[in-house]
Amino acid sequence: SDLNFADKIRHVRDPKRRMGIVWAHCKTKMVCEADEPKEEGAEADVDDPKKGHGGCGHIQPLIRKEGLKLFVQYKRPKDDDEDVKSLQPDKRLFTPSEVYT
Repeated sequence: SDLNFADKIRHVRDPKRRMGIVWAHCKTKMVCEADEPKEEGAEADVDDPKKGHGGCGHIQPLIRKEGLKLFVQYKRPKDDDEDVKSLQPDKRLFTPSEVYT
């Protein structure tokens, strides 16, 4: 979907460096972008069909590792009340059963 990103990782042969590039690109993505809805009346582009990735539109959490435990932390939306902004974001343990579901 992102040609610039695909070009960056295409020429990197070292798996650790390639994973570092992927991590740096993906850590800024905070929303699972949903596919654009298909219009019923519009004709489909036969020359260049755009592939979707099946995004859900869900807000993605920050995952932090402390020792052997993983913690999930969601950032609060900017439109919340002023009292809520002073509180720390929700941080909870990410259990192994949640990882596999």
